[in-house]
Amino acid sequence: MPNSYCAGSGKCYNVAENNTVNASPTKRFFIAVLVKDISFLDAVVELVDNSVDSARLDGGASNMIGKTIDIRYDKKQFSIRDNAAGISIKQAKNYVFRFGRPKDAPATPGSVGEFGVGMKRALFKIGRHFEVESWTKAEHLHVVVDVAKWESEPEKAPTDWTFPMDVAEKNKDKAEPGTHITATKLAEYSVQQLSSVSFGTQLMLALKQAHTQSLNDGLTITVNGQNVAAEVETLLLSDEIKPIVHTEVFYVSRKSVKVRMVVGVGDDKLPKAGWYVFCNGRQIEAAEKTEKTGWNTAFDDDQKTPKVHWQFRRFRGYLFFTSDAPDALPWNTTKTGLNVEAQAYRHVQPEMQAAMRQVITFLNQVDAESESEGDKPLSSALDSARKEALRELPERRNFFFKPSSNRPAKQIRISYTVPANEGQLVKDSLGVSANREVGEKTFYYYIKAQGLQ
Repeated sequence: MPNSYCAGSGKCYNVAENNTVNASPTKRFFIAVLVKDISFLDAVVELVDNSVDSARLDGGASNMIGKTIDIRYDKKQFSIRDNAAGISIKQAKNYVFRFGRPKDAPATPGSVGEFGVGMKRALFKIGRHFEVESWTKAEHLHVVVDVAKWESEPEKAPTDWTFPMDVAEKNKDKAEPGTHITATKLAEYSVQQLSSVSFGTQLMLALKQAHTQSLNDGLTITVNGQNVAAEVETLLLSDEIKPIVHTEVFYVSRKSVKVRMVVGVGDDKLPKAGWYVFCNGRQIEAAEKTEKTGWNTAFDDDQKTPKVHWQFRRFRGYLFFTSDAPDALPWNTTKTGLNVEAQAYRHVQPEMQAAMRQVITFLNQVDAESESEGDKPLSSALDSARKEALRELPERRNFFFKPSSNRPAKQIRISYTVPANEGQLVKDSLGVSANREVGEKTFYYYIKAQGLQ
């Protein structure tokens, strides 16, 4: 029976069932393309992303206490182990090892895995032989892949690529749920990276940035036995300074997206100034201060945001996007940056610009004050404000600043030197014993005598 094929022009043709051309990729080509645009470091972070997703599924996004991800490596092998939910046999057979996410794949609420290529791409990037062993509460599986052998096997059908699963059984020993992945026959660039004395530091920094939210929620990540430290993000808060904290829920193609925007002032460190963007807890931008996040960009016909320079060193902006539909979030495929064309990001841009305008105006005033003589209430308010964790900040639509009228007058030191005998005479006359008391009493005696009060 012929098949019917209709061209864009509307004209239809009859095509015999066996009269087709093969347009499928070869395994070797597919792997080469798959790993080309991801760095070795990002590949390792991709594997951690999968473990974080599993921990979220097991314990909830906001409670990861007791969940661990242990990374170990040397020149010959790389491994990552977690004690999260594990992979079921059904998931392994139908979803986890697929190149791409099938439409019927079960969703992981708040996950960071969107495109269905993360684990496979990472494993092919790292080594030529890998094993995945996993336990759920009820099941145990073991998948072994020798990449060279797999590539060379005759392809029975271009769309029927499979990996061998040599163990698929019940978890009869009641082993703790979790997933263990080991990669060997490391690629040359993998050996170079893992042999570098700085790689461990780079990896720990990348993981701290990427998963700072999960670390603060109790997750433990170790790299060759060293803990990745959590870093609590803070903004300045007081009765005089209050940052913008605004939460909104909107829809992208009927998919619900929540965004929490926090904008204010922090430490006076220019390298930390800028925007920080998170998608489902995964940080994709850190201290971003280019046109991508609205710097040096026109937002009205006659107004433009400035380039970042020293006077804006205290600016901090945070966007926390969350959604049960990861494809609605504004990240790129490697989760290393913003997709500025994404609808979710375009939705929040007007609010971002309005928030930037308020904080930049304030920082301009602080800068102008620094050039003036006399009291500096703005700088004093910044110096006396406390650091508050972002999660503790109350909701507020506008940036607030109002110097307190009860703020103590700025203090200065006045000192002078006199002969010791004359100083003692004045001490005796005033009935004091300390030099500081002599200075204070003679100063205010002069103020009162001259009528300067």
